Amino acid sequence: MSYFCHSSASASADDTTAIEQVECQIEVADGVVVERRSLLWLSAGAVTALLAGRAPLRGQNPTHRGAARQDQVPQGRAAPGLTFVQFLEEVLPLSRRLVDSKGADEESYLMIVAAALSRLREPGVPLRQAMQDFRQANGKSGERFPLSAVSMRLEPGGGFSHHDHLNYNGVILGLEGEVRIRNYDFQGAVPAIDSTETFQIRQTRDDLILPGRFSTLGSKRENIHDLVAGKDGARVLDVFTFLARDATSRYLSVEDKPRDAEARIYDAAWKPRRSR
Repeated sequence: MSYFCHSSASASADDTTAIEQVECQIEVADGVVVERRSLLWLSAGAVTALLAGRAPLRGQNPTHRGAARQDQVPQGRAAPGLTFVQFLEEVLPLSRRLVDSKGADEESYLMIVAAALSRLREPGVPLRQAMQDFRQANGKSGERFPLSAVSMRLEPGGGFSHHDHLNYNGVILGLEGEVRIRNYDFQGAVPAIDSTETFQIRQTRDDLILPGRFSTLGSKRENIHDLVAGKDGARVLDVFTFLARDATSRYLSVEDKPRDAEARIYDAAWKPRRSR
């Protein structure tokens, strides 16, 4: 199951996702709540209008729901860092090229995204409504926009169990608290999602993500991970780039003890899909 949202114009009956559930105030995982105000989901047309200066950012308009403008800076003084608009301006063309190239030079791309994220002025700025307006006005039927970002709050000990990222990559920025993230690679052939066959994964990283620190995964490299928040909980900002329309997450059942402790190789199997 994926917790990403598709536009209503392109989503099929089988495309109900956790982001859509969050809009109904349902947790995406045990102890994990997506912060609705920080959801980004843009169409190509929306970004085109934005860069051309034709589309107002209602979420940044002080007359709209009392939101403060990010771009209101005292005269003669430059604001440090990036607004979300500037972040998108930098990353969107690169994400499109990555998709067009089918993931060529993906590692460089992920480092650029991480660097741009580190320059954000306010990672939790409320842009949800503005992004929703752009998507509605400029979305194309059948399109899956390549870039999204979501802010999540993890309760103490909460998080996501082992899951992969089929046909997409991601960068996670720690904002508050701490999160333990373990990454894995598939070993050998991967069975179909409806298979009950056991396969192997290899742990490659075991990181503690604190505020200002990053974790990345590629569409192939370290594509599996699990996340567990520390005793005080945590808040993170995820940025994902989708390389195909079928990009989604699938959950795994992983043995507690490795079959090869020295190589850190574990037996795993796909978890059955939840009925809808």
